[in-house]
Amino acid sequence: MKRQISLLLVCLQLLALLIGTQMSGAWRAEGLQLLHAPSYISSLAHFVLFAGMAVGVAMRPMSWPVLRVLAAALALALSTEAFQFFATERHPRLRDVGIDLAGAVAGLVLIRLGSMFSRSR
Repeated sequence: MKRQISLLLVCLQLLALLIGTQMSGAWRAEGLQLLHAPSYISSLAHFVLFAGMAVGVAMRPMSWPVLRVLAAALALALSTEAFQFFATERHPRLRDVGIDLAGAVAGLVLIRLGSMFSRSR
């Protein structure tokens, strides 16, 4: 994959994360109710987005080192939670930071497992 495409995919995930973070609590609740989605879907979405972004920056062509990926994920998780101070009826939670970091770690683990399986072939 070309570097520009990889960067574009990471940026699109980042945009989705920031839009979701700034969505008001009422809009979020209404959207979940409309879709008949469980309340944990937002946490799952954060987990998946952070996993996807970690994979995007840790794999070639970007190849960020693990510590850089984790530091960026922590900074982004703390930032998105801080941004919730500006969203109506939303409140930052440290638990959400943990969910975001767990997603980034899961993305890194997927890369490691994939490289282990590809070497064994």
